Amino acid sequence: MAKHLERERIAAAEESSVEKVTRDGSLVSAIVSRLTSVFDRHAASLVCKLWNESVTWETHSLSVRSRSLLPLLLRRFSHSNFLNFHLCLDQLRDEDLLTAASALPHLHTLIIGHQELPQEELTDEGFSGFVKSYTRLRHVALCCVANLRDSGIRELSRHCRDLTALSLSSCRNLTDDALDALSNCKSLKELTLKGVFQFTPSGLARVGENCRGLVAVGLEFETLDISLALKSLAINCQELETLTLKFSHGDLGELSRCRSLVRLHIEADNSNDADIPITNIAAANRKMKEFSYVNSLAPLGDSAAVTIMHNCPDLERLCFHSGGRSLSVLAQSGIRLKEINVIFGWGIRDVMIHGQGNWDIELEALIRSNQQLEKINLQCALRPSVRTFSGIALCSNLRHLDLSFTGVDSGSLAVIADSATALQHLSLVKCEGVSDMKVLSNFKALEYLNLDQCPFVNDEGLDFLSVGCSKLTDLSLAFTRITDIGLVYLAECGRLRTLKIPYCRGVQGHGLVTIAKCCSWLRYLVISHRFQGSEALAELKKQYCMVRLHVDDLALVPFGFYALDVAAR
Repeated sequence: MAKHLERERIAAAEESSVEKVTRDGSLVSAIVSRLTSVFDRHAASLVCKLWNESVTWETHSLSVRSRSLLPLLLRRFSHSNFLNFHLCLDQLRDEDLLTAASALPHLHTLIIGHQELPQEELTDEGFSGFVKSYTRLRHVALCCVANLRDSGIRELSRHCRDLTALSLSSCRNLTDDALDALSNCKSLKELTLKGVFQFTPSGLARVGENCRGLVAVGLEFETLDISLALKSLAINCQELETLTLKFSHGDLGELSRCRSLVRLHIEADNSNDADIPITNIAAANRKMKEFSYVNSLAPLGDSAAVTIMHNCPDLERLCFHSGGRSLSVLAQSGIRLKEINVIFGWGIRDVMIHGQGNWDIELEALIRSNQQLEKINLQCALRPSVRTFSGIALCSNLRHLDLSFTGVDSGSLAVIADSATALQHLSLVKCEGVSDMKVLSNFKALEYLNLDQCPFVNDEGLDFLSVGCSKLTDLSLAFTRITDIGLVYLAECGRLRTLKIPYCRGVQGHGLVTIAKCCSWLRYLVISHRFQGSEALAELKKQYCMVRLHVDDLALVPFGFYALDVAAR
C-alpha cells in the first residue's frame, strides 16, 4: 500500500503544468477569461475539447455571416447576449429573428444590416415580434433595413424600456413618428441617426425634447437642415457630453448654449464661416477634451483655433486645418495632447509660396513638446523635414500614424519603427519617397496598413510584409502593381480581416481565393467590378466573404488584360 501511494506521489510530481491546466476545468476557465483577443481565444479553443468548451462559454458575442449557420450557432452559443448580423451575406427573414428569439434568453445587444448589403426581406412585423420577446434589449443598431417602419420603432420603445443606445442608418421608411416614439425611452443615453430617412427638420428637433437624458448624439445628413435639432439638443439635453456631426446644412451658433460638451467632432460641407460659433462653443465648454472641425470649403481660421486652445486647457485630441500660426501657439501652450490631426491643404501651400512662415519648425516643436502623443495625422503635409520625422520617433506611445502624401522616406520610417514599437495603424498613401517594403516589416505590432498608390509595392514586398507583420488585420493596396503571386504570400497573414485591392490590373482571381481559404478571419473584400460573375467571386462567397465590387477603370476590361497590351505592341 505504501509503495502504491509513493508511486502516485511521484507521478503527481512529474505531471507537467500543461497537463494540470488541461485537466483542471476551473483553471482553464480562469485562464480563458483573461484572454481578450479573439485570435488568442481561437487558438485556445484548438487545444482540446475542454479548452474548446471553456472558450465557448466565455464567448458572449455571436456574429453571424450566413443565415444557414444560424441554427447551429444558436445551439452552441445559447448563452450569448450580443447578436451581430452586420456582416451577414444573406437576406434575413422574419423566421430568423423568431428563431433567435427563442434561443437567446440573455440577449441585450442587436445589430442588423450593412450599408453594402441592405436587408430587404426582413419585415416590420418580424422586427416588432422580435422586440416583444426581448424587453431587456439595451443596445440596438439597424442599418439599411428597408422595410422597417415607424411601428417597429414604436414597439421597440414600448417594450424595451431599458434601451440605452440606438443607432439608425438609412432606414428610408422611417418618419418623424419614429422620433416621437423615442419619448418612451426614458433610459436612452446614446442616439445616432445618419443617412436617408423621411425626417423633417422640425421632426428632428423633437429628439432633444423627447430624450432629455442623452449623453452622446451623432447626426449625419447630406440634405437635411440640422439647425433646429442642434438648438433643441443645446436647450434640453443638459448632460450632453459627446456630439458628432456630419452635415451640409446647419447653423452651429445655438450650440454655444451647451455647457457640458466634452467631445465635439464636426465635419461640414458648406461655405459657412464657423469661426465665431466655434469660439463661442469653446468658451462655453471649457472642459472639452476632444475637438475636431473639418471643412475643406471653409476651414477653421488660425485665430479661432488659437482661441479654442486658450479656452480648453484640458484638450487631449485635436483635429483642424492649420495655417502655421496655430501650430506655433499650440507648441507653446502647454497643452498635453494624446492625439493631433493637422490637416494641410492649399492654404498651407499658399503660405509657403509667399514665404510668410515656416510651419515645419512649428510642427517639429509641437511634436517634440507632446511626446506622449498616441495619434498623429500629418496627411498632405508639404515636405516635412527629417527633423520632424525624428521628432515623431520620440513618441514611444504612438498607436496611429498617417503620413499619406508626404515625403517620408525609408530611413525615416526605420527610425520611427525602432521607437514606436506599439504602432498599430499606419497610412502611407502615395508616399513616393519610400524605396522598398522591407522597412515596413519592422512594425511588428501593425494591425492596419494603407499603401494605396505607392509605387514601391510589389509581390516580393508582400512576402516580407506577411512575415514581419503577422498581426495585420486590415490592408489596402489600391492602385499598386501586385499580382496573384503577392496575394498568395499574404495568405500567411492569418489574422487578415479586410483587404482592399481595386485598380490592381495584375490580380486575376486565384490569389484572392487562396487568401479566402487560408485566412479564416477574412470578412470584407473590395475588388474590381470586372470580377462580377467570375468563378473567383463565387468561391469568395462560399467562404462567407462580403465583397464590394468597385467600378474602377478596369471594370469593362476582360481578364486577358495583358493580352491586350501585347496586341497593342
